[in-house]
Amino acid sequence: MKGRWKLSRDDRGLSHTHATLLMVAITIIFAALLLLILLGMIPSWSWAGPELPPIIITEVVHTDVGTNLASRVFLLNNGSTTYENDCLQAIFYRDEWRICTIPTLNGHLFISSYHYGAQHLKGEGCCTKYWNPGEELEVNLNNGSLPPGVMVTVEIVDKQTWKVISKHTVQA
Repeated sequence: MKGRWKLSRDDRGLSHTHATLLMVAITIIFAALLLLILLGMIPSWSWAGPELPPIIITEVVHTDVGTNLASRVFLLNNGSTTYENDCLQAIFYRDEWRICTIPTLNGHLFISSYHYGAQHLKGEGCCTKYWNPGEELEVNLNNGSLPPGVMVTVEIVDKQTWKVISKHTVQA
């Protein structure tokens, strides 16, 4: 039986080296997977910031042609949902005080009124029946409504369910 396994020294050495390298590679891959699992399960180790709401304020502008008291707010449909803009209303707050309620975000159905606190709506998000993802909407509030430095909050309310679907706050 001794003659049955005739292996040269080189064959035995090669097999041992491959086995060691394979074992080291498997151990490293296992350790990396374990680390990824642990990092994913412990939220305090997450580097991702809080998720933004579906509709956000991108900019508050204080200047306009002929005035420096303008209060224009730009809203962006940041989510993945297409909204029927006539079914939405926007409520604006200045330092947590309600200053304006816009009954519709459809630019064709919106009637400019001093009582609403808004002069007009502009942008892609209000010129058709739908406000698609990635489209922006400009709300021109009454002059002087949002001076620089105040906290501006917008709540977008679904008028069919009367639930707040988005709330976002920025500093003017």
